[in-house]
Amino acid sequence: MIKGICRLCGQNTDLSFEHVPPRTTFNKNTKYTSVDFEDYIKIKNPLKEKPKGKIKQGGIGYNSFCKECNSFLGANYVPAYKRWVQGGFEILKNTEFCPHKYLIKEVEPLKILKHIISMFLAINGDWYLEAYPELSDFVANPESQKLSDKFRIFTYLTKAEKLRYISHVAKVDAALGTHIKCSEIAFPPYGAVLTIDFSGQIKFLNDITRFQDFNLSKTTNLNVNMFQLPTNTGLSPLDYRKKSQLELDIEKNIALSDELERKYNSTNGSKETSS
Repeated sequence: MIKGICRLCGQNTDLSFEHVPPRTTFNKNTKYTSVDFEDYIKIKNPLKEKPKGKIKQGGIGYNSFCKECNSFLGANYVPAYKRWVQGGFEILKNTEFCPHKYLIKEVEPLKILKHIISMFLAINGDWYLEAYPELSDFVANPESQKLSDKFRIFTYLTKAEKLRYISHVAKVDAALGTHIKCSEIAFPPYGAVLTIDFSGQIKFLNDITRFQDFNLSKTTNLNVNMFQLPTNTGLSPLDYRKKSQLELDIEKNIALSDELERKYNSTNGSKETSS
């Protein structure tokens, strides 16, 4: 086993492998390619060029929790999250950017919220535990119904064309001069976003932070009105562009980059000739 800091209890101990999402939610035999970020950003057009990486299978996960905490999550929250996932798969469609209205019967919202937060603890480094102890405290105490106001959880439906496992990042909107501190996971049928110190709304996304208001033992029939969104890029948080729009934007960026490179080479060539 790998030794490290458990993201839930904080102990420096052996860390077991935690499937994210749980292996019982269709993540048992997931086959995927692991690509280094440095290799990915060297590619001009990731839609046309496949980055080289290691092909892995057996489910996506992280060595983030000790055996005891892993078992705790499995016993207390995974069954509720599995029911939530099953309901989501039943209404996935081929249409995107439109709301899907559906009813999921006999779900446990508080447990669902706690498990989603545990997944964000899993994909972020152990520094997250020290920086935001309120998250692990909320998950570790099944009865807790008070998540700090600085945190919010948003969700959306998705086929996850590209899976997303984006750890803590600041998403900058240059046009508005704003940024959102967030982390994002997208694995069908849901995408989830954790925001920190953000009080606004995110277009098309549902704020489910209110799930904390349900009692732990409360089972309810949940009416959901949720948008289905594409994730055509795996490394850009809060990016739900259609593939056609993404292709246009990439081509524009490539053309701009090539033009800047030509100007740079032309200028440097002139200087060398003059000298």
